[in-house]
Amino acid sequence: MSTLQPTQGIDTHAHVFSSTAPPVGGARYRPAYAARLQTWQALWPLARITRGVLVQPSFFGTDNAEMLAAIGQDPLRLRGVAVVARTVGDEQLARLEEGGVRAVRLNLKGAEEHSAFMAADWKAFFARIHARGWHVEIYVDHGRLPEVAVKFNASEVALVLDHFGNPGIDKRAIEATFDAAEKLATSRAVWCKLSGPYRLGGTDRLSLGSRWLEVLGPARLVWGSDWPYTSHESAGDYRRLHDDLAASVGKERRGAVLWDNAARLYRFD
Repeated sequence: MSTLQPTQGIDTHAHVFSSTAPPVGGARYRPAYAARLQTWQALWPLARITRGVLVQPSFFGTDNAEMLAAIGQDPLRLRGVAVVARTVGDEQLARLEEGGVRAVRLNLKGAEEHSAFMAADWKAFFARIHARGWHVEIYVDHGRLPEVAVKFNASEVALVLDHFGNPGIDKRAIEATFDAAEKLATSRAVWCKLSGPYRLGGTDRLSLGSRWLEVLGPARLVWGSDWPYTSHESAGDYRRLHDDLAASVGKERRGAVLWDNAARLYRFD
C-alpha cells in the first residue's frame, strides 16, 4: 500500500549547473545558461514534489562539485547520482555518500561498444558499488539495452534504466529491450526511470510506461522530470510531464512510483 501523502512526491532526475564552469573535452552539448537549484525547486509545488534527486550532468564528467554543492544547500530533501571513474577510491566514494550520493551513472550514449564492462576492473568497481547499497544508472542509445545488459551478467549490482530504457521506435528493438530487462531482473534489482520522453525518438511514452509496469512491476518504477531538459529545452513542461505519469501507470499506482519506490531507492528518510 502506498504511503504517499497528499503533498509528497520525489523527482528522481534533474540537473543543476552554472553557466561558467567549462565542460569536459568531447562534451556533446554544454548549455549556455545556468540551471539553478532554486528555479527547479520553485516548480515542485506544480506537481506536489517535496524531494529531489540531482544527476551529474555528463558535460562535467567526474567533477561532481557543483552537484554536491547544490545538495549541500538542502541535504534533507536532496540526493545525488554521481559520475566517477572506475578507479575511484573508497575514501572518495565515502565522501560522496556523505554528500548525499546514492548511485553512479554511466552515460553510454554514443559509445561504439561496451565489452570493457566485462573486464576485471569494471567488475570490481560494480562490486564496490553494490557493497555500498548503491545502484548504477545507465543511459543507452536507442535500442541498445540488450547488448549492454549482457555485460552485467557477472555482476549483482542493481540497475536503473534511464529515460524509459530508451528502446527506440523499432518494434523488434522495443521487445528486445523489455526481454533484456526482464532477464536482468532475475539476477538483481532492476528499475526503470520514467523520464525524458522527448528523448525517445517518437515512441509513445504512455504505452512504454504500461509495458514497464508489466515487465518490472509497480515497485520498480520511478519518475523524473529531466529538468531543465538539456538539448530539448522547448519540449519540457514540468506539470504535464508529471501528469502523464498517471496516464501511463494508473492513478492507483502513482503514489508508489512518485514516493514509495524512490524513497526506498535513494534512501530518503
